[in-house]
Amino acid sequence: MVETISNKIQRGFSRSAKSYDRYSGLHREIADKLLAQVAREPKPWAILDVGCGTGYLTVKLKELFPQSKIIGLDFAKGMLEVARQKHEGIAWILADGSNLPFSKECLDIVISNLAYQWAEDLSRIFTEARRVLISNGVLICTLFGYNTCQELFQSLDEASGRALQFSRLPHQSQVREALLVSGFKNPKVDCERIKIEFNGMHELVTWFKSIGAPHLPREGYLGPEVISKAALIYREKFAYLKGVGATFEVIRVYGKS
Repeated sequence: MVETISNKIQRGFSRSAKSYDRYSGLHREIADKLLAQVAREPKPWAILDVGCGTGYLTVKLKELFPQSKIIGLDFAKGMLEVARQKHEGIAWILADGSNLPFSKECLDIVISNLAYQWAEDLSRIFTEARRVLISNGVLICTLFGYNTCQELFQSLDEASGRALQFSRLPHQSQVREALLVSGFKNPKVDCERIKIEFNGMHELVTWFKSIGAPHLPREGYLGPEVISKAALIYREKFAYLKGVGATFEVIRVYGKS
């Protein structure tokens, strides 16, 4: 039986659940900005956190809106097993964001932090979010964008002597188009770039694996010589502070149903 991309992603996140909190500082930083944004919305009756992971944002939402119904949803069983230990007053649901187990127009806010970029079909996942939102309900989310870790891809391309065909994350324009196709009204889509220091390319790749992220180069495909050469190129061309820099493009979305 051939394993689908979705199943591979699901398995990767479940496997990394126990170590996820140690490596997800960037995710928490971006989640805190989302919280500040959602705090400006009228008091909601129900909020759904899609791709809740180990529940950092979900628990913060419950603290912010203690009387509201807060739902944390993830398709990785391992993530939810960790999340359930953090708060008993939250509904934790194992499901896929592209097939939400809710009736239409039942939620005030759908929020998601750095999860939707792994979706195979952005239009479908945004359509599902719109379906479950009440009239004038709000979608607030972040995604990693196409230019995330561009230094890594450039180094691998140069080391291999050719343009490698890696799956890349969505462009800002693709996110906007998917929102419009899904029926969101005049969605606001912007982005920022954050540079993070790593000791070297290998630490960056290890970080990705530790949070369960897919779309990583595999040494079996490129070969250890190419990987080693790429690490040297990375350090030579993208030195930053005392190590190397990695760019994370964060796309921010605000849309009303």
